[in-house]
Amino acid sequence: MAKPVMMSKEKNVEAYVRSLDPGPRALVQRLRRLVAAEAPHLDEVMKWGNVCWVGQGNVCLVHVADDHLDFGFFQGASIPDPDQILVGKGKFLRMVKVRKAADIRRQPLSGVIARAVALDRSGR
Repeated sequence: MAKPVMMSKEKNVEAYVRSLDPGPRALVQRLRRLVAAEAPHLDEVMKWGNVCWVGQGNVCLVHVADDHLDFGFFQGASIPDPDQILVGKGKFLRMVKVRKAADIRRQPLSGVIARAVALDRSGR
């Protein structure tokens, strides 16, 4: 049986990222740089034990699991995904599974981030 993933109680993004093991830390840092480059107006905060990016509402988050990261989009079910990189079957949330640096592909992720930001700005 897989052990349960514990949510961080850390309130500070920098302290949380520093607390991660080196492998996940490097992947989280890459995602942070990507979001900062593509959507610098989003606020980076800790919510539900995860790093989240917030505009008018919650836009995206990164969740660290045992063997991967989930780079999730709160309104992912409504985001066009021509590269079919989003997975999930929930009513709203869709995510990109990140197991290694090569999974963080700038071109398709930039498009998903831009569409998520546009959806957030539209108030939907």
